[in-house]
Amino acid sequence: MVNKKTQDTIEDALLEQITSYEYIRTQAEHIGQLELRKEMIRRELACRAELAEPSFERYLRKAYGWICDHGTSIGRPALALLCIWGFTFAAWRGWAAQEAAVTTWDVFYHTGGRMLPFVGGHAYVEEHTLKALRAAPHVLHFLSAMAAILSPFLLFLMALALRLKFRMSV
Repeated sequence: MVNKKTQDTIEDALLEQITSYEYIRTQAEHIGQLELRKEMIRRELACRAELAEPSFERYLRKAYGWICDHGTSIGRPALALLCIWGFTFAAWRGWAAQEAAVTTWDVFYHTGGRMLPFVGGHAYVEEHTLKALRAAPHVLHFLSAMAAILSPFLLFLMALALRLKFRMSV
């Protein structure tokens, strides 16, 4: 257990680091050093996550750092999206192996259409296949719903990192 004096010392050190990172970030921006600026942003956000009070906000900040390295990683959200889709696809494919009306392509269209909001997965599925998909167990529909909820967030985090990666200095 950390005593109060040690905790205050740690908080003061984190605040000093944040101030330093902010200063370096603004100086790097003025001279056009975008990579240094990105690194200072990432470090500043990591310090702010450590400094946050133990609450839901702190867990969100930690998750943001873990999932996308504070908006700088494209690969982490892409890998998470791929893993979620792969797990959902495997679960649906396992169930579809028992159904004669549902093929692997139908499962691919269904799971992909739920993961990517701009792709219509049901547009290519025949009516009798759609009825079979609707009759699937509730667990599979729950997995699909969770994938549909998480995928826009992961896509947003990927877009955020892409924006930061291709940002140009003026």
